[in-house]
Amino acid sequence: MLKQLSFIMSKTTIELPNFEGFDYSWIDSEFDNVAQMESEYYAEEYNLSDEKKEEIKDDYFSQNFEELKEEICKVYAQNYFNDIESETDIELDAEFESLGSQQTWLCRLDRFFVEVPTNKAQSLLKWIFDNKYQELEDVVLRRFTAQDGYFPHYSNNLKEWGDYSEWDHNQIGTALLVFFDDSSFNYDIHEKVSEVIYGQLFNTLSDDMQKFLDKEFDKKEAAKAQLSLF
Repeated sequence: MLKQLSFIMSKTTIELPNFEGFDYSWIDSEFDNVAQMESEYYAEEYNLSDEKKEEIKDDYFSQNFEELKEEICKVYAQNYFNDIESETDIELDAEFESLGSQQTWLCRLDRFFVEVPTNKAQSLLKWIFDNKYQELEDVVLRRFTAQDGYFPHYSNNLKEWGDYSEWDHNQIGTALLVFFDDSSFNYDIHEKVSEVIYGQLFNTLSDDMQKFLDKEFDKKEAAKAQLSLF
């Protein structure tokens, strides 16, 4: 009984195999787009010069950037499995675990790890084996076949991977690829990430810039109050 309870309460770490990363990705572009729109908003709202508008834009992400990334990771993890849960009818309760990095010869790659209750991770793998085994074989073959400059640490033969109950974070993450193709697009992730950026962007401005914008807001509110007296 205690062993069964321990299994139910334990967590399994999974590395998301197709996280786009924060650099040179749609998330990076969203940072730029929101910063541009917000700086234009302030310039128009407070009648600021073009120079001040650019100064505001360049000042974003001066601080609290790691905190912003963590909040993005949380909503990313919460919404990554939405379509998978709908297809498999398995509620995975995934939570963001950590963000790592891997240096390649070309660039640094972000690595995204989530935690899922072990019993649910095993249920998902069983569902994949029962319903998408051939697709998984193809994924493993494509992903782990050696190429020039690439020497994988895993066999490209699924049958050599052993019992899935013993798989590590990378093997389980590989299995998730059976749910994705080149046309896959998760609207929920894009919407939620954008909401987080909009909601927390102001906090990434330097203290001095935040004080400046707060004063501009107060000045405008005071002017409105003055006008209301007439």
